[in-house]
Amino acid sequence: MSVIFEVPGKTFLAGEYLALHGGPALVFLSQPYFKTFADSGTGKLQGIHSQSPAGQFVAQYKEFFAQYDIRFEDPYQGLGGLGASTAQFLGVYSLWLYRQSEHQDMESLFDYKHLLKAYQDVAWSGEGTPPSGADLVGQLKGSFTIFDKSQGLISVSSWQFPDLQFALIRTGNKVATHEHLQKLGDFNSSGLAKGFEQIRGAFNNQDSAQFVAGIKSYAEELQRLGFVCDQTQSLLSEISQVHGVQAAKGCGALGADIVLVICQRGSLSEVESFCQRKNLQLVSTEKKSASGLQIRAKENL
Repeated sequence: MSVIFEVPGKTFLAGEYLALHGGPALVFLSQPYFKTFADSGTGKLQGIHSQSPAGQFVAQYKEFFAQYDIRFEDPYQGLGGLGASTAQFLGVYSLWLYRQSEHQDMESLFDYKHLLKAYQDVAWSGEGTPPSGADLVGQLKGSFTIFDKSQGLISVSSWQFPDLQFALIRTGNKVATHEHLQKLGDFNSSGLAKGFEQIRGAFNNQDSAQFVAGIKSYAEELQRLGFVCDQTQSLLSEISQVHGVQAAKGCGALGADIVLVICQRGSLSEVESFCQRKNLQLVSTEKKSASGLQIRAKENL
């Protein structure tokens, strides 16, 4: 009687801003999953704002969605920074595609170019810079996704560095990404591209030293471009002094919501202690890696 679309949380480990110029991004996809429940119904929408990308997509195909009641479940309870908005969109888009497909193989039907176009049509007002959609592709594919839009390449892998661990820390700060992008002017992304190539090479070669150097380089370039808010800069300065920490950077718009901390394996407890002292929430580690979009049909609609 219902279909559940499960979408992992997302974090840009690197590539935020660079992806806005069509460049590559490394997205980490994590548990727990966002869930979109679809049942036969009369068009009720619960947990999705009508003006959100998902809400606007539903309005675009209102005749189709009038057949269903849709409920969105956020395991992070609206705290933000981990991809709720794109998860909502991927859920309703998948329902639309799922029914259109007449239950054919979903993987073969998912064209990421169509997905990105459909998303941009409802996520961008035409003002400022459009969202890259790299996080959306990551949530579709899962684990550690490198998406390079300019080259049309998607690669998915596991964590490649047995001697390293990482933590994602919620700062308690918030920047509305769509508002930030509306005001974002042009910028030179060549320095970001150089740092990212180090990161991509490290993933390909399982080179932990190169990975740390690439994250540091990318973080320094974000700061040089003015893409790190003051609160995050202060936090990065403090956490870099913690024993075992190899590199740290803000993630996403102005690095505001989430901070990535790379540390030597066995040093994660030091980072946890720092978070406790500072009343910060450690929200994820590499161990919480998740598969991409999952579709569970309890019974055919």
